[in-house]
Amino acid sequence: MRDYPSRTTGEPPLHLLLRRRRQELNLLQADVAEAVGVSAEAVVLWEAARRRMELSRLPRIAEALQLDPRELCMRAIAEFHPTVYATLFGPRDETPAAMHPAA
Repeated sequence: MRDYPSRTTGEPPLHLLLRRRRQELNLLQADVAEAVGVSAEAVVLWEAARRRMELSRLPRIAEALQLDPRELCMRAIAEFHPTVYATLFGPRDETPAAMHPAA
């Protein structure tokens, strides 16, 4: 398995943001896994940047971690599919959306 490159914007990569947010909420990886409908092993691999989460799972991940689902989706597309991101939203040198807890 390969590690996915981090973004060049100075913000930490998505897997670190997800881990930090889970820890802020005092959730176990098993708690997130249950909320998302995946195995705890999948969450372990996501947080270690050893596997990408499926884009279809992002709304449930956002809900479990109390994050804005649109921002999470944009971050995932920017990191995992930069060409798609550029096509949809323009060049990545623009300031990316910050990850904030959902309102």
